[in-house]
Amino acid sequence: MKAFVPLFLFVLTFGSPALGTEPRISVELNKLEAGGGSCQAYLVLENATEDAFDRLVLDLVMFDPDGIIARRLAVDIAPLAAGKLAVKVFSVQDLACTGIGRVLVNGVLGCEAGGAAREDCLSLVETASRAGVDLIN
Repeated sequence: MKAFVPLFLFVLTFGSPALGTEPRISVELNKLEAGGGSCQAYLVLENATEDAFDRLVLDLVMFDPDGIIARRLAVDIAPLAAGKLAVKVFSVQDLACTGIGRVLVNGVLGCEAGGAAREDCLSLVETASRAGVDLIN
């Protein structure tokens, strides 16, 4: 019984080691760069899952600095190999980088791993930003 109490207190204090450790797909908005009347967005992706994604299409909504929707895009970040770090670049046409106040991962429009469609992909996405613009989900 004495060994149970310290373990119980450890789990109560720090949580179970098995909880919250589900592998994720990290999507980081790393940089926004102006170019030719458009904004180039750089995403750094890290697939910490055991699945290779053949198709992974994010529904992204860009809000202007006042919170008004400025643009909505479907961005395919696949192929994304298991355990792989990758960079994807996409262009936001006719929108200056200064016109983007934050970006929302609104959903996943398509997701396939190993040739089979998946329904749980949005729950795998974890967002972060270094671009001075929040990336949220």
